[in-house]
Amino acid sequence: MPEAVLANYLARRDEPGEHVDAIVLMGSAVLESVEVAAQLHHDTSARILISGGIGHSTHHLDTAVTRRGLPVDVGGRPESHVFRDLLTTQYDVPAAAVQVEDQSTNCGENAAFTRHLITEPATLLLIQDPTMQRRTHASFERSFADLPGTHLISHAPLIPWIGSDFVSAGPNHPEIWSLERFRSLILGEVQRLHDTPTGYGPSGRDFIDHVDIPPPVITAYNQLAVAHPHLIRPPGS
Repeated sequence: MPEAVLANYLARRDEPGEHVDAIVLMGSAVLESVEVAAQLHHDTSARILISGGIGHSTHHLDTAVTRRGLPVDVGGRPESHVFRDLLTTQYDVPAAAVQVEDQSTNCGENAAFTRHLITEPATLLLIQDPTMQRRTHASFERSFADLPGTHLISHAPLIPWIGSDFVSAGPNHPEIWSLERFRSLILGEVQRLHDTPTGYGPSGRDFIDHVDIPPPVITAYNQLAVAHPHLIRPPGS
């Protein structure tokens, strides 16, 4: 299944190692990210820096919170504020352990604005929507290139489980994306990672450094693009 090949590639997961200075949690519509960040905080005592303002995913986050009946105010608030409230009210994370960056609206700004807040080399564990985890890592590599000694670890909160009409964290878990939206998202992500004139690499928009995409991933992308050409969008759209 080409969707599974792309999903596994995009949901980058590195070995966490023994020490983490800060957990950088990106705002998104994936509520599972909050639970994973909270568990890592309790396991490591690392502080949590949440990065996320109001962007393309904000209304999807509002919908997810409402659908799951969580007692947190939404209504177009910055994603980092919603995640902070979930951490402190639902997962026993002390408010003093949470820092918020609420101006970023995309992966590049997540990285750039986090860099403004991190002034000393550190080990940062990055948690993002799994469809965007690999691009987020590349964005942080670009933004933190001027801070030698910084170690970046990606930890996608889940490997997407792909059902017949929706995608979730597993067969008995609530829907995160419709299958149609998920396909559109992963196709767009591979487009952005491509180092071509329309991609985000140095040959295109130059938002990230060159990413070597494995041949099986390119094959899966081509298969999915041929099967669903209506889901192909310009990378900036």
